[in-house]
Amino acid sequence: MKPISALAACVFFATLIPAAGDPPVDFVKHIKPILADRCVECHNSETLLGELNLQKRALAFEKRKAGPVIVPKSAEKSMLYLVLTLPPKDKKAMPATGHRIPKDEVNLIRQWINEGADWPEGKEGSITPRK
Repeated sequence: MKPISALAACVFFATLIPAAGDPPVDFVKHIKPILADRCVECHNSETLLGELNLQKRALAFEKRKAGPVIVPKSAEKSMLYLVLTLPPKDKKAMPATGHRIPKDEVNLIRQWINEGADWPEGKEGSITPRK
């Protein structure tokens, strides 16, 4: 196996970091629709699967026995991000049913968490499960 070149390493790591001119990820515009479409159906106050409710910031950031769901500025320590990147056959992979979340949306979640996981209070930050 050949050692990786410095140029190849720079190119690889550059793809993991948002460009300096990229606007920050907006929770209401980018993250809320993903959570509403793919997560809150199971992770809400009625079903509470995995002891997780993603309907509001305070609920999503509650302490859990299994550890933190979202660690602001650290997607690699955030279960919300990690379970989306597990192989589909892993029993902890999310979503548990239905189609996988597209990579571009998973990357948005990663970027949002790494930017600090800004999640507004009130109506803007509330997510209602779709019926």
